Amino acid sequence: VTNDFRLLAEETEEGEEGEESGDEKGASEDDVEMSIQPRSISIQPRCIPRCITDTPKRNAGPYTVIAFVNSASGGRMGDTLHTALQSHLGPSYVIDLHSCRPGNMPEDTLLQYALDPMVRVLACGGDGTCGWIFSSMDKVWSTVLGVKSTRSRVHQSKYKDHLPLAIMPLGTGNDLSRQYGWGGEFQSHMKSKSMITAVQTSKIVKLDRWRCIIMSVKEMTDEEKECIPKILAESSTDDSLMMDNEDDDDYTRRATVDTLHSLLDDGDINYEPKNSQSPKKSKKKEPAIPPETQLFDGVFCNYFSLGFDAKVAYLFHHERELHPERFTSPLKNKIIYGEKIPYCLKGPKLSKYCKVLVNNEKGQLVRLKIPKSCRAIILMNIQSYGGGHRLTACGCAADSLIEVIFVSNAMRLGACFVKPSTSFSLLKAAAQTNNVCIRTRRPLHCEVDGEPWLQGEGVMQIKFHSRNSILEKTKVGGLCGCMGGGAEEAVIQ
Repeated sequence: VTNDFRLLAEETEEGEEGEESGDEKGASEDDVEMSIQPRSISIQPRCIPRCITDTPKRNAGPYTVIAFVNSASGGRMGDTLHTALQSHLGPSYVIDLHSCRPGNMPEDTLLQYALDPMVRVLACGGDGTCGWIFSSMDKVWSTVLGVKSTRSRVHQSKYKDHLPLAIMPLGTGNDLSRQYGWGGEFQSHMKSKSMITAVQTSKIVKLDRWRCIIMSVKEMTDEEKECIPKILAESSTDDSLMMDNEDDDDYTRRATVDTLHSLLDDGDINYEPKNSQSPKKSKKKEPAIPPETQLFDGVFCNYFSLGFDAKVAYLFHHERELHPERFTSPLKNKIIYGEKIPYCLKGPKLSKYCKVLVNNEKGQLVRLKIPKSCRAIILMNIQSYGGGHRLTACGCAADSLIEVIFVSNAMRLGACFVKPSTSFSLLKAAAQTNNVCIRTRRPLHCEVDGEPWLQGEGVMQIKFHSRNSILEKTKVGGLCGCMGGGAEEAVIQ
């Protein structure tokens, strides 16, 4: 924890030096390897050789399509799909992610095509696979743009429409695929040429991505805790909200640091020690896994959640790891998922253990009051949650804002799953912001794009990271390309 935290602190200090030297596009952070998987953070720079090739072969009409297949997704479909795509695109244009090794990673392939505006990328897998490809693109654009930062600001460069991503859904929830019209689950006719045609005819749109930093305060020394406000303040005053007056900007930064110092003050959190609560017998014990205490630094596309809904996902994933033979179909998965909900109905009320700060419209960090009945905090970037359900009426996946939603219980969250959605069933967003800071005073379950874990008490920050190009499927003649126009495959609007 100490070594990772010091590297993060050094990143902030070097970022300030970069701003003073007038780095182009405001890039000021070190190259940080990001992963949505907890406990797998790596903060070592990765050197990628610059080897851009000439115009590649067009294997999909006017375009070149590069397909990445996660053979570990979709049951036994990986090998079959890999062979089918090779027949449509050519063997050299289909990469199996399961066989990637250092020197043969996705970024090594993508770098060869980064300067060609007629190249499109097809990710065959779940939301985690899409996140992996986007993180690889971060490294590619850092190399192409000649900056150290993985926050490469490619959307502000001439390459903003390069390497757009299409999706073939092989995962469980497939929320990102649903959001952009590619469907909620794999269909057999996706192996046909019609899928490649759908990639050709799709249109380029944008997707915001968000960086999540979690620091376990309990494991830090007093000296390290003093660095937290400075680290978080570095990005709390985002450059998209900078004022023209430099004096006002300096004042805002100082005020932000002062506000973040209050985040570490636990005097106004009604924290109750665990041993003060009356013990209650449970029919089934939770998995005895200690809370995570390592530094977490990752990027997500869909959503971040904290509380009872993340606990449901956590119990579900733990059960699947113990008994994979029970998870043999989407229907069985949903039944098992529903069995976990009763164990999480009486989750802790987060107003007792959490404090939330958000940026307001002026870029100032202010405190957001948590309702007393709140048992979950969900930060939504896209409009698809839990397998294609919309939680709130507001929000856009490319507005540099994330919606902060407070949920009281599973019954209220379940109302959003009723089709069709109405203004009464949807939740109200407590805030729309580009920066969220959360202080927790007890271990709580977290979830990032479907990956859950138990997080120890600490400080969290979710901030705007970058905006990437993504392909939205177009409908032809009222039908949805290779998906056959199934209404159940689309996110509820």
